[in-house]
Amino acid sequence: MAKSSVAEEVTASTRKTIDKVTMKDKIWQRRSSMSETKQYYNLKRKILINLISAGSALLTVVVTSSFMKFYTDMVGLSPAIYGVVFLVFSIWNGINDPIIGYWADKRPFLTGRGKYTPLIRWAVPVIGVSVIALLFASPGWNQMITAAYLLILLVIYEGANTLLGVSFMAFTVNTFLSTTERTQVQVIASYVNMIPVFLGGMIPVWFLTGEYSRETVIAIFSGAFLFGLLLIWIGSRFIREDEKFYERLEVTQGLKELIRLGKDLFKDKTFALFIFAFLFIQAGTGNYFSGYLYYMDNVLEVSGLQATIPDVLTGVGQMILFPFIIIMVKKFGARDVLWKGLLIAFAGHLLLTLPINYWIAAGTYIVILLGYGFGSAINPAIIGLVVDHIELKTGKRQPGVVRGIIAILMLPATSMQPLILSALLSAAGYIGGTKHQTAEVVQAIRYGTGLIPAVILIIGIFLLAMVPINHKREREIQAAIEAKHGESPELV
Repeated sequence: MAKSSVAEEVTASTRKTIDKVTMKDKIWQRRSSMSETKQYYNLKRKILINLISAGSALLTVVVTSSFMKFYTDMVGLSPAIYGVVFLVFSIWNGINDPIIGYWADKRPFLTGRGKYTPLIRWAVPVIGVSVIALLFASPGWNQMITAAYLLILLVIYEGANTLLGVSFMAFTVNTFLSTTERTQVQVIASYVNMIPVFLGGMIPVWFLTGEYSRETVIAIFSGAFLFGLLLIWIGSRFIREDEKFYERLEVTQGLKELIRLGKDLFKDKTFALFIFAFLFIQAGTGNYFSGYLYYMDNVLEVSGLQATIPDVLTGVGQMILFPFIIIMVKKFGARDVLWKGLLIAFAGHLLLTLPINYWIAAGTYIVILLGYGFGSAINPAIIGLVVDHIELKTGKRQPGVVRGIIAILMLPATSMQPLILSALLSAAGYIGGTKHQTAEVVQAIRYGTGLIPAVILIIGIFLLAMVPINHKREREIQAAIEAKHGESPELV
C-alpha cells in the first residue's frame, strides 16, 4: 500500500509538472503569436487596414446625407413619406445588428482565412449592387412604388453594411487591446477617412445644390460608390487575425445564453449609463449632414464652392486636433475628453438657430464638426472599453453581440434627425427643388439644425460625464484585459 501511495504521489506530481510545462508552453505560444501580430501592425499597415473604414465612411456619408435630398428633389418623393421609410429602415437597422453580430461572433476561425475577414469581403458586392440600384428610381413612378423600392434596397444595403461594420469593429477591438492604441488606430482612421469623407460630403453638396441633370448625378454618385468599395477591398487584403487569441474566447451558445447576457447588461450600471448617454449623443449628432444640405441650399441659398468651404476647413482643423486628442486621452481618460469636446459642438448648434450670415454659419459648422471630431476619434475606444468591462463581468467576449445590442438600443436615435427635420419641413410647407423657401421653412430648418440638436446633445453630455469609467478605472480594465489575453504571468 505504501509503495502504491508513493507511486500515485509521483504520478500526480509528474502530471502536475507536465500540466505546468504545457500551460507555460501555451502561454509562450500565445505571447509569441500576439507579439508577431503586434509587430505586423506597424504604422503602414494600420493605415492600410483603415482603407476599410475610409471606404465605408464614404458610402455611409453619401447614403445617409444625400438620399433624402436626392429622392425629394430629383425623384419627387414627399419628405413625409421619406421620413416614414427612413424610420422603418432604422427599425430594421436596429433589429439586424444583434442577429448579425451574434452570427459573426459564433463563426469559427478559418485557418488561413480568419474569423471576420471573409465576412468583410462578402459584404462588398452586396453593398455595391444595392446602393447603385438606389440611384435608378424613376420620377415617373407612383409615390408608394418609389417608397417600396427605396425601402427594399435600403434594407439590403443595411444588412450588408452591418455585417461589414460589425466584423471590422470586432477585429479592431480584439486586435488592439489598450485604450490608447485603440484611440491611435481610430485617429489614423480619421486621417485616412479625410479625403473619402470630404468627397462624400462634397459630392452631394456640389451636385444636389446646383443645376445638374439626373443622369450626371447618377454617374457621379455611382463612381463615388465604386471608389468606396475599392478602398474596402484593398484594405481587407492587409488584415491579419491572431488564431491563438480566438482559441481561448468564450461566446454565448444559443438563444438562452444570449438572452441571459442581455439581462446581465441591463443590470449593469456602467452599461446602462453608457447606453442612455450615447442614445442622446447619437440623436443630437447623427445624420447632421442632411440638415447641412438644407441649411446651405435653402437658408443661406449657396451652392458649389461656397457650400463646400466648411468641409475643407473642418478637415484641416481636425488634422491639427487629432494628435492632441491622443495625448489628452492618455493623460485624462477617454470619457472626460469626449464629453468636454462635445461641449464645443453644443455651443455651435445653439448659434445655428440665430439669423447669422454665410461666413458666421461656415465658421459655426467648422466648430460643430471639430466637436464631432472628439467623438469620431474616441467613440470606438469607449465601445472597446465597454466590451472589455462586460468580459470581465461575464467571462464572455463578444464584440459583435455587444455592438448589436448597442445598435438596437440606439434605434430611436438613428432616425431622430431625419424624422424631426422631415416633420418640420412638411409642417412648414417645404417645396422640393426650389432654392428660395418661405420664412417658415427657413425657421424650421434653423430649429432642426440648431436648437433641437443642441438640447438633445447636452442631455447626452451630462449622462456621459456620469459613466463610472474614469481614467483610473480605465487603466484597471486595461491591465486586467492585457493580463488575460496578452501579458499573462508565467505559472510557477
